Amino acid sequence: MSIADFGRVIGHESRVAMLQALMGGVALSASELAWHAGVTNQTATSHLNELVNAKLLYRRKCGRFHYYEINGDSVASTIEKIASGIPVKDGRDFRRNVKPELKKARFCYDHLAGELGVEISRILVQIEALVLYQDSFHLPETEHPIYRTVGIDLSEIRKSRRLLCPRCVDWTERLPHVAGAVGAAIAAKMVESGFIVRSRNERSVKITRSGRFFLIDKLGLSASFFV
Repeated sequence: MSIADFGRVIGHESRVAMLQALMGGVALSASELAWHAGVTNQTATSHLNELVNAKLLYRRKCGRFHYYEINGDSVASTIEKIASGIPVKDGRDFRRNVKPELKKARFCYDHLAGELGVEISRILVQIEALVLYQDSFHLPETEHPIYRTVGIDLSEIRKSRRLLCPRCVDWTERLPHVAGAVGAAIAAKMVESGFIVRSRNERSVKITRSGRFFLIDKLGLSASFFV
């Protein structure tokens, strides 16, 4: 697909709304995506066909229904990079209109983003559990004990075919957060442990009381982060 074709496919507000809704990493039906985009089901289907044909979305059939999801982490990373690179125009930054809960903590496909994702990544670099290069994060040669504390088996993660810990520039914070297999494992473990809870209608997450204790006591986040 050419750059011009790619620009045409994503250059529509309804399709952008659908892509943003799916960036939470959860598969959604056509009717749910129609609601997010504020269009009819028929119009939504037309837009979704465009996105599927462009291989930006994957369509999965479950019984009588079709569900849509972002077609891999490379697509999610591209969308995030585009969003983070939108320049300020006439002194107005669209990020000022982002909901506080979405800015605080959200999913970016299958890993954590927003202030929470950036802060976790910063701390992992600070304690040398991750090494930040210009284009990516890297794992140190010696496994840091924090991963066992979180409940992550790096030996299993290393078997994954996907990139281990690419650097994803956060579109609200303009700072890097960790993505890939490591980022996804951290997010999945926090959901599994009940430390974060997904929002029903958007990709923001709520940090639970036990999550706050874990993030402060085990990961070293400052208590002021939650104020």
